[in-house]
Amino acid sequence: MEKTGILEREYPDSSKKCPECYAYVSADAKVCPSCKNRIGKRTAYGMADTPINWKAYIVCALAWLTLIVYVKWAFF
Repeated sequence: MEKTGILEREYPDSSKKCPECYAYVSADAKVCPSCKNRIGKRTAYGMADTPINWKAYIVCALAWLTLIVYVKWAFF
């Protein structure tokens, strides 16, 4: 009898779980078919990683930079 770990029995390699809607999707999926969110690689616990949204970080940084430039221009 072959020993398998608890993670291998509960979470097969053929699927992963979406972190947003908790739907099971195939292991090679890049987008969840249920909620249409991007999903990343499978973790050791069977959940999919949430990829970093670089576009939102860039927009936020540009907004802060714009605010700083405006305050410097308007008040100094």
